[in-house]
Formats: sequence, structure tokens, C-alpha cells
Amino acid sequence: MTDTMSWFVDHGAALANRRRQSDPSDGLARGQVRGLDDEAGIFEEVRWREPKAIAADRRIAPDITVSRWATVVGGLRNEQAITPEWCHIITVALKASRLSLSADSRLLFEGSMAPGTIHISAPGQHLRAQFVPPFDFLHLHVDNNFLDEAGLASRDSLATAVPLLRDPLVEALSRSLLNGSSEPCRRHYVESVGKAIVMRAMARPENARRCSELPKWRMKRLEQYLSANIHRPISLGDMAAVAGLSKMHFAAQFRAATGFRPHEYLLLKRVEHAKAAMLQTTMPLVEVAFSVGFNAQAHFSTVFKRFTGMSPARWKQEYQNVK
Repeated sequence: MTDTMSWFVDHGAALANRRRQSDPSDGLARGQVRGLDDEAGIFEEVRWREPKAIAADRRIAPDITVSRWATVVGGLRNEQAITPEWCHIITVALKASRLSLSADSRLLFEGSMAPGTIHISAPGQHLRAQFVPPFDFLHLHVDNNFLDEAGLASRDSLATAVPLLRDPLVEALSRSLLNGSSEPCRRHYVESVGKAIVMRAMARPENARRCSELPKWRMKRLEQYLSANIHRPISLGDMAAVAGLSKMHFAAQFRAATGFRPHEYLLLKRVEHAKAAMLQTTMPLVEVAFSVGFNAQAHFSTVFKRFTGMSPARWKQEYQNVK
């Protein structure tokens, strides 16, 4: 685990203790999102990727079961799970979350995962993860028979590694599932939107495979460059030159490797550096914005909220005095 992730772990745990002392009844501080049930069509997860209720008899079970894995504060969460043989599981990040994710002992991701990031796991795949609160994910358990009938994937089509992808439309559809009350039509709405998410998500890996990924050594060189120059204007041409590729080839390979457009990834990195600056210094927010490469505080605030779900001032208030 990186030093930055360790730092957030320590502060997240301390914040959890402080909140439990101030409000012991806070269900979110204990780890799970409450109030989700089968009436709303979205299940609470008793464990990572394990919905509160999945029918034992697959003949009467729905094609898609939607569940939510989320918490606001707490310490580092170490989890592991095996995707059931009867389904694929589509994961959608709903907010920027720090984690590491491995599939069958191979590291897939480590760092800050942006909202709208998609991961698809195949039947039998063994996954391990470390989560640093806060985090918020939707899981869609998709019956293999449904995928076969829809012509989307065979049971073995995702057995090989599939890159993580980011899709703003899937993010918007996923967020729409969290709105509304437990009305009679909610179950049908969740079912319909869930199918739309599956259709969109399952079509993306084949497109991603058409382009080779940016090699890890080029990615490492780029990461070092961004960290050293985050306070400066950085263009697509600058990033491509550091990677030693043309702009067109760099952009395609970078997105295949990360699921991000280069500019989106740069913004995410600026936000991550801003978080560290807000917690480790006493700089005003406007100076923080300038120090990580934004030319206006308004733009900084807009981007920060897009990736974290809250304004810089609110985020700082949540974390600034955590010891």
C-alpha cells in the first residue's frame, strides 16, 4: 500500500472514532448503508459483493440483482470474494474511492478510483480488495443465462483480464437508482435501469480490447512527471512526450490502460494533491487551487465536487482536525 493511501487510512480511522463518540447511533459510521431493501429493489450487502437476499433457487431469481457497498468513515477494510459460477458481477463506483483491487492474484488497480469506473468480474474469479473509507459502489449480479440470451457474453468471455473502464452514462444511470422512495414502481425501475447499465457496460470491454494498453514503464514515467509538475499547465502533448508516443497513440493506449481520458486523469491527480495540501498545510483554498494547477478557485471547486461528491470546504471540515 502506498504512503498516501496509508495516510488516508490513519485519518479515516480517527475520524470514525470521533464520529462514533459524538453519535453512537450513526449506522454509516458502523460500516453499511442502511434503509436499502427488496422493496426499493436495491439490497444492502452483508459482506462485500454479497447482497442481503439472493434467491437460492435460480429459477425464480431475477436476471439482475442490484446491491450497494458503501460507508462514510472507518478503518482500512480488507475483503475478498469469489464471483459465483452462475453470474457475472458488474461494479460501478459512485464516488471517488481509494482502494486496491486484485483479481486472481494480479493487481488490477491501486489508487483513487473515479466515479463512473466500471469493473466486470467473470464466474469463478477470485477478487481481493482494500478499501479506504469513504467509498460507495453498486454491484449488479447478472445471471449468465440472461447474458447468453441477450447475446452479450458467454460464460467464459471475460475469463481473460478486462481493463477497468469509465463511463459517465453508466454513472448517471447508477445514481438514478439511488433516488426515490420504496414505491411500487421502484422495483420495475431498478430492473429496467439495471438492464440498461448491463447492456452498456458489457459492450465496452470488446471495444477496449481493440487498442493495446499503455505499458507500465511508460505509465510510471508519466506518474512521476505529473507529481513533479502538478502545479503547472500540462497539455496532452506534454503527457504524450513524456510517454514517448504521439498524441493520438498515447491517448488511445492511456484510456485502454486506465479507463480515463488523459485530461480527466490529470484533473483527478490535481484533486488528490489538493486533498493532501488541505490536510497538511494551512493554505487558503484559493492558494491550494493554484498550487495544484487550477487557474481559478471556482473551477477547482467544481472539479473537486465532481470527483468527491462534496465541496473542498466541506471535505476539509470533515477531515482537517482528525488526529
